[in-house]
Amino acid sequence: MKKLLVAVAALLVVPAAYGQAPVEMKATGTPGKATAERTVHLTATIKAIDVPGRTITLQNKAGETETFKAGPEIQRLEDLAVGDTVVIDYVQGLALEFQPAGSATVAPTGVVTGGRADKSQAPGAAASAGVQATVTVTAIDTVKRLVSFQGPGGNVYQVKAGPKIHLEKLKVGDHLLATYVEALAIKVEKATKK
Repeated sequence: MKKLLVAVAALLVVPAAYGQAPVEMKATGTPGKATAERTVHLTATIKAIDVPGRTITLQNKAGETETFKAGPEIQRLEDLAVGDTVVIDYVQGLALEFQPAGSATVAPTGVVTGGRADKSQAPGAAASAGVQATVTVTAIDTVKRLVSFQGPGGNVYQVKAGPKIHLEKLKVGDHLLATYVEALAIKVEKATKK
């Protein structure tokens, strides 16, 4: 099921996320801590299915189609039909917490979970992954309220500080504890009979 989730995300979720502005961090009420969340809700229609050949063709709202080969981990393929709707909910969450000087550096630690609907439910599955690590502030644009930080692997990310974030207290070189989570849920809604 994981391969199908990734393929569906590539067709439906990833294009929707491109071109988006940096996520806006919001104050939590706890000094030095901010959070953000971005949610995408999408649907696609099954246009073709070949159960013996284990292929599924999906069409998104823009009319783009993609055919996927279902691996052996995909179960209940025979429960799907042309016209069924595939519903995808994709959530990204980020928490940043200031680490005072002298705090221990947190090495990247990750966790992955997943599961699928049982036979008494409509076909579906969910997967989530999270990682936590210390990151370093590399740039601050006080006019645009943009903060760049570098993760342990060298990648640089950018977020926007919301209006209630005290950006003037942050400096280049400060360390933040970043917790990033992604979750993807997919379910099938049966086509209504006419």
